[in-house]
Amino acid sequence: MKKAFKILLIGEDSLGLREYNITPKHFYISIFILISILSSFLFLFSDSYANFAYKNKLSNIKDENKQLQEIIESQELRIEKFYKDLESIKEQGEIFRKIVKLPPINDDVRRLGTGGSQEKDHSSHLEYLLPKKTNLNEMKKRINHLNRLLNLESLSYFESYEEVLKSPEIYKYIPAIHPVDRAKGRFSSGYGYRRDPFDRKYRFHDGDDFSAKIGTPVVATADGIVKKSKYWGTYGNYIEIDHGNGYRTVFAHLSKRKVKAGDKVLRGQTIGKVGNTGKSTASHLHYEIKKFGKNINPKDYYYDVPIGTFN
Repeated sequence: MKKAFKILLIGEDSLGLREYNITPKHFYISIFILISILSSFLFLFSDSYANFAYKNKLSNIKDENKQLQEIIESQELRIEKFYKDLESIKEQGEIFRKIVKLPPINDDVRRLGTGGSQEKDHSSHLEYLLPKKTNLNEMKKRINHLNRLLNLESLSYFESYEEVLKSPEIYKYIPAIHPVDRAKGRFSSGYGYRRDPFDRKYRFHDGDDFSAKIGTPVVATADGIVKKSKYWGTYGNYIEIDHGNGYRTVFAHLSKRKVKAGDKVLRGQTIGKVGNTGKSTASHLHYEIKKFGKNINPKDYYYDVPIGTFN
């Protein structure tokens, strides 16, 4: 017969003494039960902890992805702004090419195609992590397209610049800036047919109008010689400058004329002040460009257009 195990329980005062006898079978069963209870407790605790850790990590990932989405959306807005700015740069570049007598860039070249090898893109694999539907692959393509457009415009500017260097003096005499500081005036009416402010009938308008306060400086848009400086009928105070090569510019409705016939002027030099003289409904400058006696659209000769504000 196997010996029983004896368990003694002694109180702190050493007076109480209890004795328990337990057979080996019951002892091993008790140990097994205790281990089972401990194992179950550890299993339940570890599973709960794992769920807690998972939920906490998932919450952090969602917060990070939300921030990532906001960054992506802000970058998309920047891409849109870059496209608008590039459109202004393209307009300026075409004006520059026209001034230096270079042909415009062909539309097919501007489209730039989709030539060249394409790198394998794994960005779409990450889109499921974002809280909103986002086409990262399309975003990457647009950035690459912007890069190609920038390279094209850089090449165009370099070509134009090389052309200017061949005879830089000629281009000083070609109108190329606004006659009124755009921070002090507002483009109010353009070249072409419009409704006449007096009789409301449609008539052809030979130039551009810039609304500004009386006394706002008016500048020469190219080097030249003043041919007329006088008060002239419906034009009011009137200045006409000969720039050579068939170019002439006209400035009307001035409040003051600061140059006289025969004076040499430089591009950017103040020649008068905005006014409301002659046939005019409000203070403004009427500005014309003529080439060999024929009026042409001044819009094609504003090379100083700030990016993003081209009219």
